[in-house]
Amino acid sequence: MKRIEVWRRGRLSGGFVAPLTYSNKFSIDHYSPDCRGLRRWVASLFTAVCIVFLPSAMGADLDRVLAIIDDGVITQSDLELRLVQHVADLQSTGQAIPAQDELERQVLLELVQDQVLLHRAQARGISVDEARVDNAVTGMAKRNRLSIDGLRREVERRGMPFARYREGLREQLLIRELVSSEVTRHIEASDVEIDEFLSSQKKRAVKQEVQLDLSHILISVPTAVSAAERETRESLAFDILRRVESGMLFDEAARQFSQGPSASKGGNLGLRPVSQLPELLVAAVEGLAPGDLSSVVESAGGFHIVRLNIRTQTGQQLVRQYRVRHILQAPNAVSNLSMVSARLIQVRDRILAGADFPTMVRLHSEHLPSRSNGGDLGWVGPGDVVPEFEAALKELMPGQVSFPSRTRFGLHLIEVTDERLHDVGGQRLRAQARSTIRSRKIDERYEAWLNELIGRAFIEYRIPRFQAQ
Repeated sequence: MKRIEVWRRGRLSGGFVAPLTYSNKFSIDHYSPDCRGLRRWVASLFTAVCIVFLPSAMGADLDRVLAIIDDGVITQSDLELRLVQHVADLQSTGQAIPAQDELERQVLLELVQDQVLLHRAQARGISVDEARVDNAVTGMAKRNRLSIDGLRREVERRGMPFARYREGLREQLLIRELVSSEVTRHIEASDVEIDEFLSSQKKRAVKQEVQLDLSHILISVPTAVSAAERETRESLAFDILRRVESGMLFDEAARQFSQGPSASKGGNLGLRPVSQLPELLVAAVEGLAPGDLSSVVESAGGFHIVRLNIRTQTGQQLVRQYRVRHILQAPNAVSNLSMVSARLIQVRDRILAGADFPTMVRLHSEHLPSRSNGGDLGWVGPGDVVPEFEAALKELMPGQVSFPSRTRFGLHLIEVTDERLHDVGGQRLRAQARSTIRSRKIDERYEAWLNELIGRAFIEYRIPRFQAQ
């Protein structure tokens, strides 16, 4: 995914859902889409902690123990919660839902690996303070268009204690920090490796893959729905299409009606190679010119409307760039990490209250190269900044100021002031090669590291049909 897109308010089977990519993934944007091994188990910062709730009638019988992992257990209710989210994710993207036995096997394995990672984080002494969890909760409430109290009421109304919801967020933050500290932070690509990679690519003379920038509206349809309700939702999709054709902005229609993961971004999916887009969406825009709309397209998960924004031409290399400014402070002998974070939160509060960002830079930033120009870093693209900074800025919408974000240089307040798709031709070849090589190495290292952790853990499956895991 080009952008991290977490949570929006949608409806599925009467529940509050977060229709995203698979439930236990966090998309660190500086990873290549080819990092399938890593992305398989490292969770999207918030997606595993979903606002999806089972009926209150789910009795105590669901709490039987399915697996024991060291000194922890996974229960039937844990599995059921994750299954609901997984099905919601598949439906939201129009993907086929596996057979129930296979689905349960996959999700249980994911839960087991989560437990192994959490135990490792605990052994390493990794912790997440309340301020970061509060930040996560605030983000969830905002993305679901709720106040904090509204989020709490909705969570508890659906049968999940709010403390459990917060704890789930904390666990995913712990996993993210663990993987960053033990895997991704230590992997780089050398100049020699980049030269060899570019040379091999040139010899192969592989034709550049076409890339598409699409916007998408989804009207989801749960599996257990009546024919009449399905027709109602289909009618809604056609009504939305007529509105857009009559002059309603597509972005506005997506924010108002779509139940897809990119709705809060006006339905924009970002620029992606065709091979990384659902075949359904690619087929829907075949033969369209940029700016054209598809008809209403039906899938098992619902009804889709797609707009083609950009189709790259041969020789073009379009990358998404962000105009960024920041304030940097680093911990030292006098001010520890917590103290610096608290100061930057106060600075952020002043900016949100109307203080001039360049003025706050001059007063508070320790980054001398950018302090004289209001913290401006110019246009930033893939590979231009350290991975932690790049991942943080890609979570922001233009005009949004981040909470303190940590990199090897210290803590940053980051603001994205604008973004664009820019044709860089061959200018970015080395940066792209570096990203590809690093992603491949991360993937390989992560798989080996995870397998090593699992091999050292005590894992016992208590249900016969899972014992062949």
